[in-house]
Amino acid sequence: MIVRAEITLFAAAITLSLVALLVAPRRIAQAWRVPSALLVATLGAISPLLLYQFSDPALAAGRALWEWSAAGGPTIQASYRLDGLATIAIAAESAYVAAALLANARSAASPRLLPSLALGIGFVFIAVVVTVDLVAAAVAIAVLAAVTAFATLLVAPAPSAMRIAAYFAVGIQGFVVAALLIARQGGASLAFDMISPSAISPGAVLAATAGAALFAGLYPFVPWRYQPAQALAAAEREPLRGLLAMPAGVAASILLLRVLGATNIDLSNLGLPLIGLMPRLVTLGFVLVAFALRARARGRASRSGMITTILAAAVLAGWDELHWSYIVLAAAGLTVLYAAAVSLALPEQWEVARHDVTLATLWIAFAVGTPIALASGLFILVSAAFAALLESVWMPPHRAYIAIMATSVWTVTGVIGLATGAAAAADPATAVAAVLVIMVVLFLELAHAGRRLAQGEAPPDLDMAAAVAALFSTALVASLLSLPIPDALAVLRRPLDPIDPVIAIGTVVAATILVIAARMVRPLLPDLDALATRLQRFVWAADPVPAGAATFRALERAVTVASAGFAVFEQRAGVWLAAVLIVALLVWSTR
Repeated sequence: MIVRAEITLFAAAITLSLVALLVAPRRIAQAWRVPSALLVATLGAISPLLLYQFSDPALAAGRALWEWSAAGGPTIQASYRLDGLATIAIAAESAYVAAALLANARSAASPRLLPSLALGIGFVFIAVVVTVDLVAAAVAIAVLAAVTAFATLLVAPAPSAMRIAAYFAVGIQGFVVAALLIARQGGASLAFDMISPSAISPGAVLAATAGAALFAGLYPFVPWRYQPAQALAAAEREPLRGLLAMPAGVAASILLLRVLGATNIDLSNLGLPLIGLMPRLVTLGFVLVAFALRARARGRASRSGMITTILAAAVLAGWDELHWSYIVLAAAGLTVLYAAAVSLALPEQWEVARHDVTLATLWIAFAVGTPIALASGLFILVSAAFAALLESVWMPPHRAYIAIMATSVWTVTGVIGLATGAAAAADPATAVAAVLVIMVVLFLELAHAGRRLAQGEAPPDLDMAAAVAALFSTALVASLLSLPIPDALAVLRRPLDPIDPVIAIGTVVAATILVIAARMVRPLLPDLDALATRLQRFVWAADPVPAGAATFRALERAVTVASAGFAVFEQRAGVWLAAVLIVALLVWSTR
């Protein structure tokens, strides 16, 4: 049976719509609706991966009704293609959006507009990941950012919603700048498969990376503050902000990955744009002046300001030796460390911080750039999405135990594969740094898996049943991804070699043993209350929100001053222009 791309796209959209109807606030009182919605959501999440097994590449592309044209240029019709990368992204998005719908149904104060906005997020996400043109994808992701910002406003505090909207607005400009830099090199089209590798300059990669990092919420672009949820309604709606923001982060990451896939350079050796010595010295001067002014205003130099200034000076001094992968690993590593401090100090915030860890892990795979690392990163993304879906509804204790065991094994399996791929990176510094960050991710995943599994006494039979379910479910997820992942890496010009089945089975078994050991060791560890108090202080000190707010205030002040300057110029433009012409005439006459 040959499946067209449209069938897969319609299946994903229809299943999300059915989930929204089943968990509508006015109908959720009927007990059978939530299990039915979970079943439909699960089928919708795996349907893209399943239907891709029977799809024909010749029927995977199409043209939309949307057209656009530049000034004096030809009319371009939007096109789409359902390749392996888009299929993986749609499967993850279906799981995340369905999980948000199910989690919203559990909230006592459920906003009625939220299901509609969640569906909008899902539908626009599909348009972003299947679009074959960079310009069209940038326009679509701007729509996705707007819908996500509105949805976040319903479940997060207003300051957090405003910050995420501001980050999205700046992130869109990053993709626009990347498109302009690529177009400047010349080319027949900005379609991803038609962009010449020589047109992807380091500046374009850095601009796209900055835009995607703002969407993904990597440190220091964390839009919200982590603090204990006081009210019951707030506690119920805590996971929603992470679930609703996740599709935007995934879409931006996939868009960045497509830009990276157009290059032939090894990602671990990709350089940064060349900057002369004088601009770096001027920038360093601004940094030092800002540090001095801030220290004078406060009466003393803050520790965070000193650290930031030293890091900025080190980066500017060694700019020529830096690689793009170092910047990405630094952002991903700080994100993981910040999420670790938050989740260990405030365990209830793991439901939100876990999504930051998932995106940071995916970005580690980007920085490494090896095929096995990219494959593992995509496996972790899908596994985390399926885990969020399964854990979005209440289950009896024994079923919840099995679900937590299985989903933890999925993630740990992907992390082990990512470590293997990171060790094979071409750049030794990238390999070492990536492995170290991955070890932190592994520790964090095992710590929280052990914490959740150790909350109740589990009989040996339940442990054995959970281990068997974890083994078989991991094999099922791997089989569903066995075709989309190699096809995705082929599109990214980084083909994946066949994986030895013995190594794959051994990795799954090792992951299962690690998760079981984490559950058994967790009760033997000392009480972490004292450590949690210290970590909470670190979380408050490392909170990037004040820095982000100060940056936006500085931008606002700069725009205000610039607007006032332009207003003065407009009022006296005639006098100034006449003065300039007179001076120019005098200079020319005295030559």
